[in-house]
Amino acid sequence: MPFACLTSRVRHAAAGILSASLTIACWGQAPPAAPMPQANDQPLPVLNYAKPASHFPNPIAPYIPRHVPEANLANTARIDQLMRDGKLYLSLDDAIALALENNLDIAIARYTLNIADTDVMRAKSGAQILGVNVGIVQNTPGGGVGGIGTQVGSGTGGTSLGAGGAGAGAGGIVGSTAGGFYGPPITSFDPIITGIFQSDHAGFIPTSPFAGTYQGTTTANFSYTQGFQWGTNISVGFNNNRVTSNSAFQSVSPALSSSFQFKMTQHLLQGFGFAPNNRFIRIAKNNRELSDVAFR
Repeated sequence: MPFACLTSRVRHAAAGILSASLTIACWGQAPPAAPMPQANDQPLPVLNYAKPASHFPNPIAPYIPRHVPEANLANTARIDQLMRDGKLYLSLDDAIALALENNLDIAIARYTLNIADTDVMRAKSGAQILGVNVGIVQNTPGGGVGGIGTQVGSGTGGTSLGAGGAGAGAGGIVGSTAGGFYGPPITSFDPIITGIFQSDHAGFIPTSPFAGTYQGTTTANFSYTQGFQWGTNISVGFNNNRVTSNSAFQSVSPALSSSFQFKMTQHLLQGFGFAPNNRFIRIAKNNRELSDVAFR
């Protein structure tokens, strides 16, 4: 006899329990041919968020937001493919696949991988990392009891037990505080270019025969700063100022003043070399490995 018929839908966690109760005779039966999978069941492409978008063909692509697709929270279509003639033909592989496809812990872990990728890219720019979560939320639909290390109640990033399966930890993140309080400050590895152009015009009611009635000020300043992973910092500044006035006692009008500064500094003791300046990058890559292990 084929396996007993189940009603409309199968709960996620029940698939694993159900597969354990199947008899040897059930595995040997040949079910009818399964329908072909639908085209919309194809998985979404996996993107590497650790690398910025290319300037080609869109020159401003690295500077615009990148959207992450929403998680698919619908029930898997596999259960409909296994239901034929009002009966469910379920093998052990099908039961395992159903449990995995409907496990929200796995859907959460997929986002953790993307978050870890962006943390690597953030560290490569010289910014302090934010950290990622590597724990497992307890009692999600399709999920089991307990998390990494078989600790019941181990939540995202939790280092000890907590109420509601949340776990206790440093704000639900790991590896985000060790590098911030130890070692020299890290400057931006990405070039920072700033500029300001400002023009002011002011009119006055003279209170003295020696004062003018007008003054204009124009400012144009530009600066470029960048740090490097071996401890060198470069700063370039070009400042310009122009002042005009109709005062009879203003000897020079317009008055121009400009200044240019180039400054390069190199750490000789604290902050010298790649080791202290790349510590965030190493932590971010280790967190990426942890996220991958937790996902698997």
